[in-house]
Order: sequence, then C-alpha cells, then structure tokens
Amino acid sequence: MKIEGGGLILAITTWAAVMLFCLISWFNGNTDIDLQTLQPTPLNVALVVSLFLLFIFGYFLHGDTFNKRFKIPANSLGLWLSGVATAALCTIFHFGLIGILAIIIVAQLPRLYSLKAAIIIGCFLPVIGALTNYFVTGFPYFFENVLLLSLFNSFAVMSSHRFINEEAEKVKSQQLIRELKATQLLLSNTSKRDERLRVARDLHDSLGHNLTALSLQLEVASHQKTDLIMPHILQAKSIANSLLSDVRKTVSDIRDKQDFQLDQALLLLTQDIPNLPVTFDINFNTNQLNVRLATVIFRCVQEAITNVIKHANATECLVSLKLTQTNLLLSIKDNGQSTHNVMFGNGLRGMAERIHQIDGALSVENLSTGCDLTIKFPWSGH
Repeated sequence: MKIEGGGLILAITTWAAVMLFCLISWFNGNTDIDLQTLQPTPLNVALVVSLFLLFIFGYFLHGDTFNKRFKIPANSLGLWLSGVATAALCTIFHFGLIGILAIIIVAQLPRLYSLKAAIIIGCFLPVIGALTNYFVTGFPYFFENVLLLSLFNSFAVMSSHRFINEEAEKVKSQQLIRELKATQLLLSNTSKRDERLRVARDLHDSLGHNLTALSLQLEVASHQKTDLIMPHILQAKSIANSLLSDVRKTVSDIRDKQDFQLDQALLLLTQDIPNLPVTFDINFNTNQLNVRLATVIFRCVQEAITNVIKHANATECLVSLKLTQTNLLLSIKDNGQSTHNVMFGNGLRGMAERIHQIDGALSVENLSTGCDLTIKFPWSGH
C-alpha cells in the first residue's frame, strides 16, 4: 500500500491524534490512559515524543515514495522500527489506545509477506501489547481485548491485501493496454506497407509489361515505309516511353516510401507509466528500418520496460537508439536498484533469441546507478 494521497494523510492524522491524546491525558494524570510508569518530566516527555516520532519514521521508511527517492529497496526495517516504538509505548500507555497505531503497521504487512503470514503477525501483535500491559499493571479484560483487536487486525490485513492486489492488477492492465495499442499501430503500419508492395508488384507485372510491349510494337511500326503515319507513330512511341517511365517512378516511390512508425509505437508503449517517466533519444529517422528489425527493437524495448517496472524500483528510464556506419545501437538504462547477478528468465531469453536471429548481440550490465541493457545490430543501410 502506497503512503501517498489519502492513505498518507489518514496515517499522519491518526498518529498525531493518538500522540496528542496520550500526551494530554498523561499531563492531566488520566489513569485510564496513563499506566503511571513514568512521570511527565521533561526528559520523559522527550523520550515519549521520540518513540512516537520513531513510529512515524518507520512508517515513512517503508513507503514507496521514500524507497524510490532514496533508492532503498522495500524491506521490513520500517515496520520493525514502528513495532519497537509501539511495544515501548505500551509500557507507558494503555494498549487499548496504542493498539490503534498497531493497525497502521498491520495494514502494511501484505506488501512484504503472504496473506497467511500477515494475518498471523496481525493476530500476534495484540498478544504482545496486551502482555506488556498485563505485566506492567495487571491489564484487565486481557482475552477480550486480544480477541477483538486480533479480529480487527485480520480484517485490516485482508482489506489491505485486496487493495494491493487490485492496484497491481490495475498497473498490469494499463501496461497491457499500452502494449496492445503499440502493437496495433505496428500491425497497421505493416499492413499498409505490405499493401504498397502488392500494388507495386501488380503495376510492374501488368501495366509495366503492357506498356513495354506497346513500345516494342510501335518500334516495329516506325520502320514501315508509309511516310504519312511516321509522325503519329513517333509521337505514340514518345508517349509510351513517358508512360513507362512514370510507372517505373511510381513503383520506385511506393517501394521507397516507408510508413512504419516505430517511434510512435514506442511512445504509445511507454506513455503514462505510473512513477516511471521514459525518455527517448533517437538520432535518425526510424522509417529507414525494415519491418523485421523494427519489430525486434519494439519487442526488446517492451520486455526491458516490463522488467524495469517489475524489478528495478526505478524512477527514470532512458531508451536510446543510435545509428552508426556499421551498427544500430539500442540502449535501455534505468536508475533502479542494482543486483550483482542478472537472472535470464523467459523474457530475457526470448529477447536474446530474437536478437541472435538477426545477428545482433545483447549485453546486460548492473551499475551502481542502475541497469544498462545494450543491444547491437549490424547495419548496412536497411
């Protein structure tokens, strides 16, 4: 669950309300809240405030925004800090109030643990808090509080788990929609190009052939001795030659004209990805690429972006496509978390197979600033 928007505001509001209520009750000597283990001296007040601040810091430490900004992988450290702060506060204030803070911790558990493990931890926390109160002051209604808070925590875990799954499915669906739109554009461009080639072949095979035959027949007629028809025959021959030249030019223009919009397909593929702006650096007109090479490039970028979204925890991604005299270089760089070993799953293996089929080379390098995936294609003026 992200600590953004309404969730962040609600968590801070709840934390602030519990802290203020505890401090006010403590200063007023309310024994229903204060366990009277500490007196509200300046040093003790500083200690209690520090515990509350440690709790909220642990919550921020576990959040997505903090993790991505400071490049910290998602882990349970923040939850443990909040848990320690909550347990310490249970020795000073009644667990019935401090247990409200524990719910904030419990709601984060499904992000790191399975549903079963999260429910077990959520049910175990009230036991720890209640036992702490019990050994300090002889906490009344021990079993009733543990049961009710355990049920409430279980409900919070299941609600959070469902929300997290729905959020993940939404992100996945959005990515699939982007991929579908980009693929549709590529298929449309391919169909248009194939239709041009078909028309070009038909013009060359039919009209071009007939005009060539006409030119030959007129050439024969031009050798006849009838002087009266010679000017007309020569004019007809000139027209036929002109028509033949026009047909050849039209065929050449159709073959040379490309409408394979790889750059637009890539933009469709990567636009509006949550928390991952993708920048492109392309130094040539992608219409120079043939269908096969453009398709391989598109699929490679598609797989690389999918891996960045799933595994890198990155906030930036750069896709570079550079053309040299002998090579076409495709590079996908991100600023996510680096791992020492690159595991080639089905996606990377499929990418490597596509690249090798057109004599390309793939390399993946993990750097301290992120991952750099580079592909080199041979280039001879496609």
